[in-house]
Amino acid sequence: MNFIMSGRIVNFVAVKSRGLIIMTVAAVMWAFLSACIKEDMPEERGLAVGDPVPVFSVTMSDDSTFRSSELQGKRGMIVFFNTECPDCRRELPLIQQAYDRVKDDPGYKVVCIAREEEKEEIAAYWSENGLTLPYSPQSDRAVYNLFATVSIPRVYITNQDSVIEAVYDDTTPFDPDDL
Repeated sequence: MNFIMSGRIVNFVAVKSRGLIIMTVAAVMWAFLSACIKEDMPEERGLAVGDPVPVFSVTMSDDSTFRSSELQGKRGMIVFFNTECPDCRRELPLIQQAYDRVKDDPGYKVVCIAREEEKEEIAAYWSENGLTLPYSPQSDRAVYNLFATVSIPRVYITNQDSVIEAVYDDTTPFDPDDL
């Protein structure tokens, strides 16, 4: 069966076959690419409720040192963030609200730890947004990798025994009323 298209005689079967070939190639490429994407995505490995807080120490923005041992005998909140992260930008004001509630409580410790971000960028963001949370700039993922492998923000709430009792991430956002 022939038909005229743009002044040329075109065989309908040839057009139909060409379309079928294109659709088949597209389906094969989609299957291949989606399989590759799944294989390349890092598998989530992170600390969960009931896990002990790993041993770490970080230098804070005021040059003091925070050690995970400071959490022993206190409740704590450990936050991982990067100010370029849209989810972190949404949650940092909520974390600030929670911090404001407990900052004067000697039985509570809060520490925010950057994931791959320098002090200057964080200080500028803190200043622009009126944040007063204690933070530790980190140029790498060394401390973060003790807790997780993917996704920020991450908020870990710990009990007096330095055991994680709640975890908030990009799928379970932090709510200061849960504190």
